[in-house]
Amino acid sequence: MTTNYHDDEDDDFNDQGQDAITQLRKVNKTLEKRAKELEQELNNLQKQNRQRTVKDVLQAKGVNPKIATFIPPDVDTSEEGISAWLNEYGDVFGMEQSEEKAKAPAQDLTAQHRITNVVSTGQAPDIDEDALSKILNAGNPAELNRILGIS
Repeated sequence: MTTNYHDDEDDDFNDQGQDAITQLRKVNKTLEKRAKELEQELNNLQKQNRQRTVKDVLQAKGVNPKIATFIPPDVDTSEEGISAWLNEYGDVFGMEQSEEKAKAPAQDLTAQHRITNVVSTGQAPDIDEDALSKILNAGNPAELNRILGIS
């Protein structure tokens, strides 16, 4: 009977190799689990970011932010993308397509602010009183001449 010493060494090597493979599998399984968790977290954060962006754009346009629920996920979340979607489907939500309202001249806005001011204070501006106050508050003859339009 001969004892084969070489076979014993192979058994030790195979045992150590199996342990290493088992440990690597455990590490791999842990890393895969962590990667799935991170992927889920990323997806949730992207979804929240998209929802927040869409709602902010809708609010900036004066549209009820609840409409964000109906905007499909493939719509671009930029202001232009959401505007294009609203132009196409806004009538479903009772929105009127008003180009004039979107492009209101600054002069109309200024007039609207003056009207709002008159309504809130209850006093109409008086042009004569304003001119009189400028004349009375003139600090020197040159300023008075400028106000009166005298050269």
